[in-house]
Amino acid sequence: MGLARGMQAVVTAVVLNALAFLFIIIRCVSRFCLIKQAGAEDYLIIFALISSFGLTAIIVLQKDHGLGRHSDTVSLADNETLSKLLYVSVITYNLGLFMVKDSILYQYLRFFVQRRYRYAAYGLIIFIGVVGLIMILTSAFSCWPVAYYWDKTVEGGHCVNMLAFWFSFSAFNILTDLAVWALPMPVLKGLQLPRKQKISLIAVFALGGFGCITSILRLHALYITSISTDITYDNVDAATWSAAELNVGIMCASIPAIRPVISLIFPRLLSSTRRDHTSDAYPRSGAYYRNDSVVELSTVNKMRSGASQEETISLGSSNATNAIHVKQEWSVTQREEV
Repeated sequence: MGLARGMQAVVTAVVLNALAFLFIIIRCVSRFCLIKQAGAEDYLIIFALISSFGLTAIIVLQKDHGLGRHSDTVSLADNETLSKLLYVSVITYNLGLFMVKDSILYQYLRFFVQRRYRYAAYGLIIFIGVVGLIMILTSAFSCWPVAYYWDKTVEGGHCVNMLAFWFSFSAFNILTDLAVWALPMPVLKGLQLPRKQKISLIAVFALGGFGCITSILRLHALYITSISTDITYDNVDAATWSAAELNVGIMCASIPAIRPVISLIFPRLLSSTRRDHTSDAYPRSGAYYRNDSVVELSTVNKMRSGASQEETISLGSSNATNAIHVKQEWSVTQREEV
């Protein structure tokens, strides 16, 4: 039964890690091959995936050394190894999570045009980066000497209040998850787009709410572990939800970026008209788009012009009043510099 419980965390981590890897592969095809506009957000999410691989490997090792077994069946040597692995896992998890959030915020900067939203995104990037660095350093030096974390026989060793640190960090994660999730919603609501396209965009970004849910479930699992008298057995849920939170975050962050691939495979799924086969959540670098295909979240100035000779349909008379001039409407996107 103990081994089966330990395998719960391993299977969950491996399956979610594989799904996150698939999302990143599709994202790379979209960003590096189709759109050819890879940015900081893409490299950050790739590094987050590497951190997730590391966390999965740690969970596998923890299972081999007693995770999921009752404490009275775990040797002192295995307990020490579990503590070392826990020390590394906390740093790996934190690092991956902060890269996911900053990746999402850099993604927002691709379509935020109004200054206040850009400043809000930059502010969150800086805030999460600074607090994240403090949290990682606190995790790394939560005990002094560091070896006291896994070896309580070290003389003169001491640790911070680990329970208070874990809960404050989880609360910070939940609050920043909510902030990152809510930031683009006012912009999306104000879009002048066909209803189908607008709803699809809002739904894509709303999926980030799953990250908030996994953060809350992980917090509950941490509370159960904190009051447990059988930590090696009860810590399975905390390990499981840590892997789930990181991998779900990677997948949710990648959904907007894989839109071009989805549009290529299923051209009518996300399009608003028959001709809209290329629209995506990542604006292209050109200044002109057809009005029915644009997904630019900016103020659009409409320009009308007379039809060219090829666009004039004659009704049998050379008189200008007997001709129908077909006008095409184009959108000129003006990006506002910060």
